[in-house]
Amino acid sequence: MPTPPAPHLNASLASAESVAGFDQVARADLQSFDELGAGIIEKQSVKLACCAGCSICCSLRVDVFAHEVFLIAHYIWSHFSPEELATLHSRLAAHEDRVLPLTPYEHATTNIRCPLLRDDGCCSVYAARPHSCRRHHSQDVAVCQYTFDHPADLETPAAHHQELYYTLTEAMLQGFEKYAELGYDPTIYELGTAVAEALRDPTSWSRWRNGGHAFLHASITPPAQEEEF
Repeated sequence: MPTPPAPHLNASLASAESVAGFDQVARADLQSFDELGAGIIEKQSVKLACCAGCSICCSLRVDVFAHEVFLIAHYIWSHFSPEELATLHSRLAAHEDRVLPLTPYEHATTNIRCPLLRDDGCCSVYAARPHSCRRHHSQDVAVCQYTFDHPADLETPAAHHQELYYTLTEAMLQGFEKYAELGYDPTIYELGTAVAEALRDPTSWSRWRNGGHAFLHASITPPAQEEEF
């Protein structure tokens, strides 16, 4: 069993009362997570097919927890220009219109481009992207293309390096458990609809910090589907 990316996450979160303090803890957790993955890649000499500008997997449903969404929202507020923010709001609104009428299964079997993806195929919030995206590595772009071309086929295995994928998954879930232990919202949200609500509704942050459900309208994945993260 891997060591959690942030062994002192509980204590750090408990003392992080401000937005800046939370962001610092969350970024440190992501850095540790990335270092865990990089260590496996180096040790096992993993050859990855992933490269900048490849966005095949960016049409998959991405399920996240509220704390990941807030880090992304804070990143957007501090890094996007007014024009970029306006464009993003339009993309997020269109994303909500398409995703909210769907069940999680219908979304998972439909290619829907991530609203955080730029026109050049790169992630606009790459530095703050969630754990699910950070653990998604591929060793064969042809398998990724097959998945994109056959979105209803959820049985064909992805081209993951097994040790890398399962170690990062275990570490990711251990990190999420630390938030739950502190009484934070354990709901599994869909990325785009949750980011849209976080940007639109500033009270979502205070609800979350007070132990309530962060997002009231975002698409939710039932707990029984948690293993599909």
